[in-house]
Amino acid sequence: MQTIPQKFNETAAKFPKRPALKFKYHGAYLSVSFAELRQRVAVMAQGLQSLGVRHGDRVAILSENRTEWVRTDLATLTLGAIVVPVHTTLSPTIIKHILNDSGAKLVVVSNQSQLNKLLLAIDELPALETVVFINLDHPEIYQTKGKQLMSLDEVMTAGERSSQAIDSSVEADDVASIVYTSGTTALPKGVMLTHRNFMFNAEASLTAVPATERDRFLSFLPLSHVLERTCGYYAPLVCRGACIAYAEDIKMLAQNLREIKPTMMISVPRIFEKLHKSIWDKMKPAGSLKYRLFIWALKQVPGNLGHLLADRLLFRRIRAKLGGHLRVTISGGSSLNPRLARFFQRLKITIVEGYGLTETAPVVTACRLGNVKIGTVGIQLPGVEIKLGPDKEILVHGPNVMKGYYNNLTLTNEVIDADGWFHTGDLGFIDREGFLVIIGRKKEMISLSTGKIVWPEQLELQLNNDRLISQSCVFGNNRSYLVALLVPDWQEVNRSLPELQSNGREPDQMVRSPQLQQLIQRRLEKINDQLADWEKIRTFTLLPREFSQAGDELTPTLKLRRTVIASRYAKEIERMYS
Repeated sequence: MQTIPQKFNETAAKFPKRPALKFKYHGAYLSVSFAELRQRVAVMAQGLQSLGVRHGDRVAILSENRTEWVRTDLATLTLGAIVVPVHTTLSPTIIKHILNDSGAKLVVVSNQSQLNKLLLAIDELPALETVVFINLDHPEIYQTKGKQLMSLDEVMTAGERSSQAIDSSVEADDVASIVYTSGTTALPKGVMLTHRNFMFNAEASLTAVPATERDRFLSFLPLSHVLERTCGYYAPLVCRGACIAYAEDIKMLAQNLREIKPTMMISVPRIFEKLHKSIWDKMKPAGSLKYRLFIWALKQVPGNLGHLLADRLLFRRIRAKLGGHLRVTISGGSSLNPRLARFFQRLKITIVEGYGLTETAPVVTACRLGNVKIGTVGIQLPGVEIKLGPDKEILVHGPNVMKGYYNNLTLTNEVIDADGWFHTGDLGFIDREGFLVIIGRKKEMISLSTGKIVWPEQLELQLNNDRLISQSCVFGNNRSYLVALLVPDWQEVNRSLPELQSNGREPDQMVRSPQLQQLIQRRLEKINDQLADWEKIRTFTLLPREFSQAGDELTPTLKLRRTVIASRYAKEIERMYS
């Protein structure tokens, strides 16, 4: 098995003139060829080596997706050093924990905002020696308390001047990265992933969803998350020579889609939910000719004449808003509502779902192009074994399973048994055709005082599917019934109750409106009619604002941090039980 730098150099030599990366600069996308990227990686490796970075040292990256992220990653791995990606949405407290736990020697920060968070903890980072910045307007004003502060350009200059040969003897089983888990229930844990873990998983994933050097990826999920890193970076660029363009940010995604016209894209269910609502918004108001035509189009059977006509009249235009060339999108991170999957399938937008964890580098199972079974997360990748424990816990064995948790042998031994099976903590079942279906997470299941078990994620999918509900979080552990925190979709609320908006009231006031409370209650009753008695949501509290990453309520892949939400809204939850 090749290491990541070995495979990259092989691919770059094969496609030297092809575009490797695209980035937005002064309103236009510019390209970096494979030959240029390879040269910049080599120079940066020399520069990092001149700063004392050696085999096994930890180099952290605190940056948004950009070409410099890739350059830093490949240069660090070239030296046999270990990359520690840090989510840019994390709080200074969590950033401090990650840098200290990993013992990072050098950190690359993208801009002033990220440096400011780092500076709040700079006195408490004893192992950190050097801070490298990509963009700062006035670096001379920053006090890094004894740590060396320098620009990436200075690192590159040092690399150009260095005549020292690269000192590296990287092996496939060396640790390539310490990736910290999203931390939905506790402080993030450092997952040690080797070059073999990444390269095996990238190649295995490509058997499920093939890519070639002709493909164009649009990247917007954070590279600090292992799904985007393996499937949206290593698999297409390192293994196949495809081009990756970086979205400016999530708010510019629609425009960047039209500019790049990607053929492939990796996303999470929350993005598909927002896209679904956006499409419906454009088809309303109800009763209009466009709306009636859209309803008719969705009822057409794929492959028949009506569906072909619907595609020509409507669906093709919708796909054009996404660039017009998407042949497949990959959804991961959490479960996608089957109703959404069927909706996009009618629009001829193929969504392939998969399942995995940070600890499995990450893909374990995936549907295949031409064999997508909605409601499942596919079948196991070649070379990966899965089986179910007595309690339906999903166990995984294969070359993609992590080396262990950094500095935590006890926890490693708890999740990887003596036979090498990784205990995922997720529960599921395998259907007759071999497709895996996820039930829920072991630690997140709700055990009611009545003895009944409830899986909150499944209920939240149904709640969020209602057009008036944007987000939900269900509670009830050790209680006799379930309650929910609900965030209304304010655009839909304003359409349904225009008199609320006309009074000029803000969401903080609108959540207390009896009209809105009654409207949501009626919607909730319809949802409850489809549920077992113990699954019914007894009461709810409306929140004015969405759960966010900035508030530590969502992980970087937009999953709920339930413990944070429960703590923040403890009074509201308790009130629903009084």
